[in-house]
Amino acid sequence: MITLKEVKGYARIDIDEDDQLLQILIKAAVEYLKNATGKEYPAEDENGNLIDYELEKIYLQLLVSYWYEQRSPVLSKASKFEVGEEFSFMTRSLLLQLQNR
Repeated sequence: MITLKEVKGYARIDIDEDDQLLQILIKAAVEYLKNATGKEYPAEDENGNLIDYELEKIYLQLLVSYWYEQRSPVLSKASKFEVGEEFSFMTRSLLLQLQNR
């Protein structure tokens, strides 16, 4: 749904040393989005057309950037990433919109 290149461009990360960490954060963010919305995000619709997930991409970029900058994500009992209290109102609002889509 989102690429390493997109995340690095959004977060203005121009080093390659953290690529493995960023890949892990991207996978965790996609899983977080799926769990939070209860939805799957197929690459194509029923007609074989690519689906454009622009709003979801913005949310994922915000989430990965936040986790990357914080470098100390809170782990839940199930050992999954959770969003900290200081995560902005805008991103919570975006998630609410995605949940109700």
